[in-house]
Amino acid sequence: MKKYPYVTIGFVLALSIFILSECTHNRQIPTGIGFNNYVFRSGDNGDNWCLTWAADGDLYTSQCDGRGWRYPDGRQRDFMNNHIWRIAGGPDSASFRSVFVEDAPDYSRTAQKEIYGPIVQPDTCIEFPPPERLDTWNWYAYGIVSIDGNIYQFISHCGERSGFGWFDGSQLIWRPQGKEKWLRWNGSDANDRSKWLINEGDNQLFFFEEPDLAFSWITIAQFGQDYRENKDGYVYIYSPEGKEKSNLLNMARVKKGDILNRSRWEFFAGFDNSLKTQWTKDIRKRGVVHTFPEGWGFYSWSPSVVWNKGLGLFIMAVAGTQRPGTGGVLENYMHYEPGELRFLWSENPWGPWTEFYRDEKWIADDPENRLYLPQLSPKWISEDGKSMYMVFSDAGRRYSKRYLWNMQKFRITFDK
Repeated sequence: MKKYPYVTIGFVLALSIFILSECTHNRQIPTGIGFNNYVFRSGDNGDNWCLTWAADGDLYTSQCDGRGWRYPDGRQRDFMNNHIWRIAGGPDSASFRSVFVEDAPDYSRTAQKEIYGPIVQPDTCIEFPPPERLDTWNWYAYGIVSIDGNIYQFISHCGERSGFGWFDGSQLIWRPQGKEKWLRWNGSDANDRSKWLINEGDNQLFFFEEPDLAFSWITIAQFGQDYRENKDGYVYIYSPEGKEKSNLLNMARVKKGDILNRSRWEFFAGFDNSLKTQWTKDIRKRGVVHTFPEGWGFYSWSPSVVWNKGLGLFIMAVAGTQRPGTGGVLENYMHYEPGELRFLWSENPWGPWTEFYRDEKWIADDPENRLYLPQLSPKWISEDGKSMYMVFSDAGRRYSKRYLWNMQKFRITFDK
């Protein structure tokens, strides 16, 4: 009989801890966003700016289009369709510094002049896309991640050899820790320009012409510095389904040590009756991890997902560009109308995702802005998780005004 009081006290104590933890957990559920009015801008021009926090303590960003930042002597760089930069210093303008990663491959049309001769690019981005085209393959930088000192980069391949069309695949390159040489996923030299324009031999793309062109436009979940906050050993990637289905978000995962092995990747297939995640190695059986509104421009719904340690939650930023009914299918990427910005949270990288903020006319600090592709910094997060930074792109005035590195601080708010 003497055991019962101890059992009762233990039960009450456990129940109290559970209730307290639940109350604490509920107080940490995001309900809104408050933006700083100041937008820090830098660089000559460029966009996309996917981000990762590397082992050396700096951020690395993948620039998709533009000239990036100037040479130290003030000279402009050539127009690039993809390149990697190292972002040193803090998020304020005084210490912020961009460093050109010299050894990173450049798959842009300008770099192909060694094969095709000089390629004329516009002096500014007012004329976009460039008026002169050659029969070349177009590549655009997206998802980047630092894992165990290695840096991995997905580069999307454009299905049209001239002009702008659907992405139809992704190349995966990487730089091993302590090395300067970049390799393709299959071990071949990523800087070998004798083969990189074709999809054959040792230049096979990592994903190529998958069903519905899935996984041709990839972003990667970020888990703190050098992926150190990841606990289950998996790398998680996201991709809007290709063509007109960009509102359907696909997801895949692989063990960190197998990231270069295409056969080891698994695709999110859905939830079972107990809400347990299901995964499949058959890409044709993949499911949808989240559904966004239909009808928006094809350059919509590519998510930036970071683990926010202070909140114990994953935070997603995502945008819709070119509102339904305001442009042609492939013209939509020109961003003729303001898009919208959304924030979501989840306890898991696969969701379920809960929206807690929406700006239906995302313009930041100027009605003429045409903003897209928000990217959350995995580094510049306050200890309590409530303060973060977002980098975004701007196509305002046909890419001529603030087509730069645009960065804005924000604070996550909660119901009292």
